Amino acid sequence: MKKILLLTALFSTLAFFLAGTSLAQETGREMLIQDSGNETIVNLAGLYSSGFLSVGEAVKFTPPRPGWTLDAVHILGWNGYDGNESLPEEQVISMEVRDENLNLLYRFTDSQLPYFTFVGQPGIGVIEVPSLPISGDFYVCFYDRGAVDVGIDRNDVEGSSYFFDMQTKELFPAEVGIVGSEELVAVSWIIRALGH
Repeated sequence: MKKILLLTALFSTLAFFLAGTSLAQETGREMLIQDSGNETIVNLAGLYSSGFLSVGEAVKFTPPRPGWTLDAVHILGWNGYDGNESLPEEQVISMEVRDENLNLLYRFTDSQLPYFTFVGQPGIGVIEVPSLPISGDFYVCFYDRGAVDVGIDRNDVEGSSYFFDMQTKELFPAEVGIVGSEELVAVSWIIRALGH
């Protein structure tokens, strides 16, 4: 039964990824991806929550060209809703866009419920951004605050994922503890940027 649920989660999440990629192609928008990009090998069991108020999962992106505009952020995540009980407790999440010097460009704050309440599995939470022109490298920082587990990818880790402390404005490598290992493992957050 567990294998069936995992396969169902795999195919459902794969459908979310493919739908997002297809939508980007149909609308002429581009998806910037810093994880392996291979949806079939993403470790769906790999979900992580920092649980801290001021520390978030951050991904560094490079726009494909000058004048590129950010329209949305896609985050693979889940708030643990299994469909059998009432909704999880409402909590506040936050997402920021920061420039290459970590200066704040945009901040979003809301409940996690409208974005990450998928029945029994992780899914893609889409956070729309008012058209935001980007002139250089930028970071997307997501503060799950214990309300959402964020997807991780352990394949082809490129060093573009970090923890970001908003109070000290410091970046730390995205390394997490994995069951069965005593050492921290480098990961990529499954956070993607959509724009035109």
